[in-house]
Amino acid sequence: MKCKKTEKWILRSFDKKLTKEQQGKLDLHIQACPSCEQKQRDYQKLLDTLRYQSFPDPKPYFWERLKPKLLQQEKYEAWSLWEKWGLRAIPLSILVVALFAAAVLLLFPPKQKSMSQSEILLIQNQIPFQKTRNLLEEEGWERKNLRLIFTSLEEQDKNGIRRYFP
Repeated sequence: MKCKKTEKWILRSFDKKLTKEQQGKLDLHIQACPSCEQKQRDYQKLLDTLRYQSFPDPKPYFWERLKPKLLQQEKYEAWSLWEKWGLRAIPLSILVVALFAAAVLLLFPPKQKSMSQSEILLIQNQIPFQKTRNLLEEEGWERKNLRLIFTSLEEQDKNGIRRYFP
């Protein structure tokens, strides 16, 4: 048994709140550990002194003044408990957010953007305007417009998209 636990049990033994099994373990530890034996003797002296001393009566209205102070102390204890656990929760919450962000990035990769026909031609090192040069060099704007319209209609029949594909 550890000495800290023994010290708690020593204080409980003075109030007679230990089971027979706990009292037996306490006695064995006190016989083996001189520092715990000294603590038990010190606590016993303190209790004997407090029992046989006569103390003066408290001043008038002592209890009425003490009760609000005790209630006020409870409020501070609640805050200290929140502060203790709140400070531990901050690093944990940061870790959870970081793990969530990593999971989102790894499990849901960004979707690839599809390239337009012009971009595909540029990647293939082809200039899309070379194929339409004949169309654009036609004389007269009416002929150019008609040519563009019929070309786009032909392409619409092939691809289902109404735009010119060289």
